[in-house]
Amino acid sequence: MNAAADIQDLKIYYENYVLSSSSAGNSTTSGAAEPVTRKNFNLPSASMLTKIFPSDKLATWQLLFGHSTAGSYASMLRIQKRYKFHYHFGPNQRTNTVPGVDITFTGYPGILASTDDFYIIKGRQVQAIVAGVAMKNENLDLWKSVNVNQAVLLSARVMAANRMAQYRRTWAKAMSKHPYTGSKQWISIDLNKLGPLDQIYQKLAEDDNFDDKPAPLDPQDEAVISELHNRYKGLVWIAEQLPGRMHMKDVTERFINDNSTAWLANGVPYFDELLEVSKVNVDSYPNDLLPAENEELTNLEAVDRFLRTHAFRGDLLGSEESVAYGNTDIKLFAYNARLGISDYHAFAGPVFMRLQHMQARSIPEPSNPEGPINSSILDDRLSVTIDDAAELAEMEMITERRPVRNDMRAIAMRQTGAGPFKWSSVYDKMSDIEHAGHPDEWNFGKVSPNWAW
Repeated sequence: MNAAADIQDLKIYYENYVLSSSSAGNSTTSGAAEPVTRKNFNLPSASMLTKIFPSDKLATWQLLFGHSTAGSYASMLRIQKRYKFHYHFGPNQRTNTVPGVDITFTGYPGILASTDDFYIIKGRQVQAIVAGVAMKNENLDLWKSVNVNQAVLLSARVMAANRMAQYRRTWAKAMSKHPYTGSKQWISIDLNKLGPLDQIYQKLAEDDNFDDKPAPLDPQDEAVISELHNRYKGLVWIAEQLPGRMHMKDVTERFINDNSTAWLANGVPYFDELLEVSKVNVDSYPNDLLPAENEELTNLEAVDRFLRTHAFRGDLLGSEESVAYGNTDIKLFAYNARLGISDYHAFAGPVFMRLQHMQARSIPEPSNPEGPINSSILDDRLSVTIDDAAELAEMEMITERRPVRNDMRAIAMRQTGAGPFKWSSVYDKMSDIEHAGHPDEWNFGKVSPNWAW
């Protein structure tokens, strides 16, 4: 179970280079060997959304992050886990403890790392999040240079990096050891770098707001920008792994300079080098956000709505194409740099649009307990609200306009009101899928664990 990500890669290697070689060797001398059909297993990938932007009301940075796992419906059981181990770098107790002593994540029962690839890491000198999605790869020839006997399991590499790294650069460096299996696209964010906005950035922002037209920077402005970049250097690192190779880089400038644009990761290589070598056609996997979508991403509710409207569910495909595979959960994370407070929510089960009306709670005004009831206090669950038929029709039009993914023809939530997944409703199509211990209906609210230690 701990090698699940590696086994998915090894299956590609085995099908194409072990079985094909065996078949070629067993072919008769009189008959020519049949051409081998390459087998790739590009399932619809998970997605993650990252946005770092300055708050308009407060002189501080805001981080919004969303992550949706893709996987088999048979593996939907999840446990919120927290490992708090004061490991030392050596057998002597006087040696330093590792920076990442406290790691929180969601995972399948019995697995020592996160099957979702989402981690919240804390320690005396570190506060960070790490998240990943499966990398797409259309170039199976990359496996020819890989020695699978030297591979180190992805779960071991990522947990070691989470423990040992104080900075995001050292995290990426640790992950680069033995990058053979477990093809992933990772983002690592140092929350300690997201301090309150300093006067340098505020001055630049004011200049941008009041300048009617762009003007060349004078030497003093260049020095200010250089100081700004040094201030936030190491904030965000992206690391991408394909068979036998890994590319990593500090991409902080992309988020600081272009703070109005979120980054949507869906497995398409971020770096040009890996995009070229992977032979992935970017037009087949659109991952650019529309300007209107960027503007709406101002809170976790908007991130939640975005991930739901861009999710896929294999059980909603046609009866002959239906598969027990799709986005099986959502994690939402926000961080307020001024307050140093994070906000975390997790939803379990195949993703669906929550189209219920928000129910008002009858709560008296705090200042006047005996006075009239305030009906404006709403249900605090993160969900999408549809208040009237016209708005519902507009939502359906938006989902109909979305381009259809072609990797498994797994579509967005076309059936907007499909509701939560029920095993009993798909029994005739998926009776062979084991799901012991599962509830029948996956209709759960948010989970935000409050740990007892």
